[in-house]
Amino acid sequence: MKDSEHDGGMSAAGEGGEPLREDAATRQRLLDAAIRLFAEHGYPHVTVRALSREADVNLAAVNYHFGGKLQLYREVVGGAFDRMRQDPMITPPEGASAEERLRHYVRAYVPRLIAPTEDGVWFSKLMRHEMMEPTPLAPWIAERVILPRLRYLSKAVAEMLDTATDDGRVVRCVMSLQAQCLFYLPSAFREAIFPERPRPTPEEIDEIVEHIGEFTLAGIRRYAR
Repeated sequence: MKDSEHDGGMSAAGEGGEPLREDAATRQRLLDAAIRLFAEHGYPHVTVRALSREADVNLAAVNYHFGGKLQLYREVVGGAFDRMRQDPMITPPEGASAEERLRHYVRAYVPRLIAPTEDGVWFSKLMRHEMMEPTPLAPWIAERVILPRLRYLSKAVAEMLDTATDDGRVVRCVMSLQAQCLFYLPSAFREAIFPERPRPTPEEIDEIVEHIGEFTLAGIRRYAR
């Protein structure tokens, strides 16, 4: 482990800016370590000591650079939000109808669940931990990621049913759609109980997307009648 005083929180700008560069490098090592450990084990099961050991920095570095473990966690999650910028699930083509907006959501969401990008893998793991063991940041995370998606779907369904977004039928349709999508999230448990259903191929993913969209819309149309 490094003995540099800069890792321990006593850094100051000096000639050539070396201390500042070391501070920046230490901060980045902590962020990288936090991404790995939080995604793998979940926030409650990662200690400051483990973070410091993984990043190869002084034990005081987490407090010095982030003000504590929770603030470091917030930085990790916030960085993922920043990279997402506009949520692709809720940015349909301009002028799309309610049905098209719902189909767009499924087309954008399901493939990302089944075959996430490299960035998406760790963020998906982190969100799974968050859902199982919510942290103090759960309301903030929900407001940034989950609730905008639910509001998007609720508006589309309410438009098709010609009702308000808080109508019980709208709420149930949205929850049913989400449940269908989340079933395909890779899971060791699901793969253990359904060993005959391996990870879907690209062609099968297209079929799944089409099925979820059509199945959901058929139910909504039935409600509308």
